[in-house]
Amino acid sequence: MIGKAVAALDAFLDDDQELTLTELATRLRMSRSTVHRLLATLERHQLVNRTENGAYRLGIHLFRLGSAVRVRAVLGGLAEAPLTRLAERFAVSSYLSVRDADRALCLLRIDRGPVMATTYQMGDTLSLHLGAGPITLLSSLPAADVTRILAAPRIAMTPRTTVDPAAIRVRLATIRESGVAFAADDVQVGLAAMGVPVRDGSGAVIAAVSVVALTPWFTDDHSRAMADALRQSAREIEDQLSVS
Repeated sequence: MIGKAVAALDAFLDDDQELTLTELATRLRMSRSTVHRLLATLERHQLVNRTENGAYRLGIHLFRLGSAVRVRAVLGGLAEAPLTRLAERFAVSSYLSVRDADRALCLLRIDRGPVMATTYQMGDTLSLHLGAGPITLLSSLPAADVTRILAAPRIAMTPRTTVDPAAIRVRLATIRESGVAFAADDVQVGLAAMGVPVRDGSGAVIAAVSVVALTPWFTDDHSRAMADALRQSAREIEDQLSVS
């Protein structure tokens, strides 16, 4: 079914035009009934739209998907210099995370520390209750989304991972109040993370910047300095995003 859907969408790309049911069936060499069912599904998800004359054209949801890809590509490019400076200044690993459905996606990772996490490489995902970047993203979601996500099974990657929904909600409230997330030993024992949100022009959280270092590194002085540096890195990305 997915292959047929992709083939149907590709057919519209040939000439960037409207196609009738009959025309599409001819191009795809499928029966009209099969193509009709396929178009009904695509239309329901706004991947195609019906025109006034009854033909079909590509839908708005494809534009949204394309815009999301562009935003991620732009974010990764804009974040590289600030995250590199952050990683080099403190000799840590720095990360840029974005939400990918109900998980966090590592969009960028810069390693400059003596000890590097073996998990969450670029392109990897983590559950939103884990680490600092992912839980920062979770803290920004509407209450209904948080409830739905916390209703699903949660993985404990270490004995220090917080999986109790009530305890996670307490953490989320603290993150919202302070603007900073801290997670110790919950993804990999011996490593801790700190993160802050990145916002767009409307104030919505679109990403999180975070760092990972040895847990003992996060003394009070280091934690305060790191929180300030993370906020500065987030502001740099936000400022560049506003003019890109």
